Amino acid sequence: MNPKRGYQLHLSRGDTVLKNVEGRSRKYQKIISVLKDFRPIKPVSTCLDIGCSSGVITSSLGEHFFRVLGVDIDQEAVQYAKDHFSSPGVQFMLADAMNFPFKENSIDVIICNHIYEHVPQAEQLMEEIYRVLKESGVCYFAAGNKYMVIEGHYGLPFLSWLPKFLADLYLRLTGKGDSYYESHRSLWGLRQLLRRFDIKDYTLPIIRDPEKFFSTDIIHKELSLYGWIRLLAPVLYPWIPTYIWVLTRKRGTP
Repeated sequence: MNPKRGYQLHLSRGDTVLKNVEGRSRKYQKIISVLKDFRPIKPVSTCLDIGCSSGVITSSLGEHFFRVLGVDIDQEAVQYAKDHFSSPGVQFMLADAMNFPFKENSIDVIICNHIYEHVPQAEQLMEEIYRVLKESGVCYFAAGNKYMVIEGHYGLPFLSWLPKFLADLYLRLTGKGDSYYESHRSLWGLRQLLRRFDIKDYTLPIIRDPEKFFSTDIIHKELSLYGWIRLLAPVLYPWIPTYIWVLTRKRGTP
């Protein structure tokens, strides 16, 4: 395994966010609302949750799918998930997203929620998603934008804009860490990464109707600026912090 991924092997250790049932449940509700809006979920479907961590979201997905598979490289998180959330229809396993232990064309729905920036080769991740996703399948893909103003993992302005050596220095000077591992891409870079997929955007629909997509925790309509945010969102799209997309395989793509 890539040595640069060492911190991910114990990412859940001491991280209460990954075990926060309330917070993770909100994310689950958003995921399901987007998937159901795109297409009805068939009760016989198999769902793969990449980077399942402690299993909170994965276990909730079990209410909607015949079979749910949660994978992660964090052994402690996977064991926690097995101990607390395993059920006949929900299975957790230690597996690397760079090399899934699944057959081609075998998964109906894939959840890839803020994963691409954490892996050493995002292209390989997407190749694996393409390989195991059924031709009729869908992938929920949430992605951080390189040009977000406040970096989501460390809360530092413009961190993801910087070259790696400056980002590392920034972390050290602010006492936030020693090395900035995450590798975000711009809107153009993400579209290149996903060139084998058709993209259905849910970012703008979520901004327009946050209640429908269980996103009122991050989009507050009562704010005086909300009207401007909604109006300007299409223009500011290249700088929106997070994109929510549903991916389907392009027909005839080799």
